Amino acid sequence: MTARERIQQEIEQWFLTEPVFFNVYCSHRLVMNANMLCPLRSGKGRIEYNPAIIETMTESQLRDLLRVEIIRILLQHPYARQPMGCPSIVLQKASDLVISPAYNLAWANLAHPTDFDLPTGQNYEWYAMRLNEFLDNLQQEGEQQQQESEQQQGEDSSSQGKNEAAEAGASNNSEQESEQQQGQDSSSQGKQQQESGQSEASSGNENSDNNNTPTSGYTDLWEEDQFQARQITDIVKSSSSWGSLPGGLIELIKKTAEGKIDYRAVLRMFRASILSQKRRLTRMRPSRRFGFEQMGSRYDFTTRLLIAIDTSGSVGSEDLGRYLNVITSFFKYGIQQIDVLMFDAKVQGKPLALTDAKKNIKELKVSGRGGTDFQAPVDYAVEHPEYDGLIIITDGFASCPDTERLRTKLLWVIDNESSYKNIYENLRKTGRVCLLER
Repeated sequence: MTARERIQQEIEQWFLTEPVFFNVYCSHRLVMNANMLCPLRSGKGRIEYNPAIIETMTESQLRDLLRVEIIRILLQHPYARQPMGCPSIVLQKASDLVISPAYNLAWANLAHPTDFDLPTGQNYEWYAMRLNEFLDNLQQEGEQQQQESEQQQGEDSSSQGKNEAAEAGASNNSEQESEQQQGQDSSSQGKQQQESGQSEASSGNENSDNNNTPTSGYTDLWEEDQFQARQITDIVKSSSSWGSLPGGLIELIKKTAEGKIDYRAVLRMFRASILSQKRRLTRMRPSRRFGFEQMGSRYDFTTRLLIAIDTSGSVGSEDLGRYLNVITSFFKYGIQQIDVLMFDAKVQGKPLALTDAKKNIKELKVSGRGGTDFQAPVDYAVEHPEYDGLIIITDGFASCPDTERLRTKLLWVIDNESSYKNIYENLRKTGRVCLLER
C-alpha cells in the first residue's frame, strides 16, 4: 500500500474506536509533501505527510505518530497558542512536554519535562518560555566559552612567540623579528578561524529549521488561526465519547477548549511581539535561571504604535469610542507613543495622539465617510518606518492590500463576523488577524 493508503486505513478504524480523533481528521485535508524533512505535521487546516519517510515506518510507529499529531491539534498548539520569540524546536518540544506525561506511547519518544529538570503538569506556554530561556542561556554560555578560548589562544600564541623570540635572539636581530611576526600572524589566523567558526555556528542556529534532522520544519505550518481554533473547540465541546484517551488528557483538552482564543489574546501577543524587538541583554539584571552568572534582559520602552481606524460609511460613529477603549486597555503600559490615524479611501488628516483622542472623545469628529482602501494606511506606515507596529481596525469590506514593502508588524482587527470569514484567508498572509466580538 502507498503511504496515503496506510494513513487512511488507520483513520478508518478511528470511526468506531476513536471518534474524537476521526472528527479532528475530517476537519483537515490530508496533503502529501515530499519536500519536508519530517514524516508528519499539521497546521493551516491540513495534515501533511512525507511518503518516503512514512513507507519506512511500521504500523505501530505510524499509529503513534498519527495519534500524537491529532492530540496536538486537540490541544490547539498549531493554531491558538503561539508564544512569541520562540524558535521552531522550542515550540515542538514544549508541545511534547505537555503530551508525554499524560499519554503513554509504545514507539514515539517524546521529550519529557524531567529531561530539562522541569515539573510536570504545566501548560504549553509555560514550557515554551522556560525552554526558550534555557536555549538563550546555552547560547550565552557558548559565546562566553568562545571568547575565553580566543583569549587563551591569544595568550598562548603571544607566550610562544616571546619564547621563540628569546631563543632566536642569540643568533641575530633580523631572525628575531621574523619569528615574532610569524607568531603574530599565527595568533591572528587562529582568531580569524575562531570567528569564522563562531559565525558558522550562529548561522546554523539561525537556520536550524533547514537542517536535515527529524524535527526540521515540523512547526512551519503553526500560526495563530482563530477560525481553526474555533472548529477544534466545537469538536471538543460536542464530543461525548473519547475512545482510548486517558482521563487526565481529556480534562486537559477540555480545559484548553474553555480558554477561548479571542481578540484579547491576539492583542496581548501582538503587544509582546513588538516589545520583544526592544529586548537587550544586560549584566545589571540577573538571569531568572542562572542568576548573576548569566546576563538578564531588559526592554527599552521606546515603542511607537500606529492605530489606523476605518472611518468609511460602513463604520458607525459610536464604534470609534469602543475601538479606542480596546486599544487603551491592551497597550496602556510599555508603549511610548500611540497615534490614531483615520482612513477611508485615503488617509484623512494627520495622526492624533491616543491620549488626546481619549480626552476629547465626545468632540472627536470622524473624518472620511467614503469607501475603504486598505492600501492607504499601509502606504502611510511604509512612508513612516519609525512605527514598530500597525493595527488596522475595520469592518473588513475592502480588498487585501499589497504589503510587500511594509517592514512594520501588522495586526488586523475585524469588526464584522461575516466579513471576517470572507477576507480572513487573504489577510492572514499579511499579518495576524482577529475578530473583535461585540
